Amino acid sequence: MELGASSVQSTATPPRTFTELRDTWRIGARRLKGGRLKVAKFVLAHPYDVAFASAREVAGRSGVSTTTVMRLVNDLGFASYGCFQELFRAELLRGRQ
Repeated sequence: MELGASSVQSTATPPRTFTELRDTWRIGARRLKGGRLKVAKFVLAHPYDVAFASAREVAGRSGVSTTTVMRLVNDLGFASYGCFQELFRAELLRGRQ
């Protein structure tokens, strides 16, 4: 999966766990630019916030538009923001076990 400034191919298979997401971004971090990089940094630093925050809230806290958040979510291969959020909710549940 290539994390380009224009976008990641939307046909990508989404990461199944937070660890996979973190590793995907770590590998492709040099290719993330601008707003997508801001969102990625926020998401990695605040995974539990993302579990309950709307795309609009994540955008505001990242300093980008909601469209930028949604583009990154789609670039990663998620069908919706809710599907993306499930990854973070699962991580939260794992941490409580």
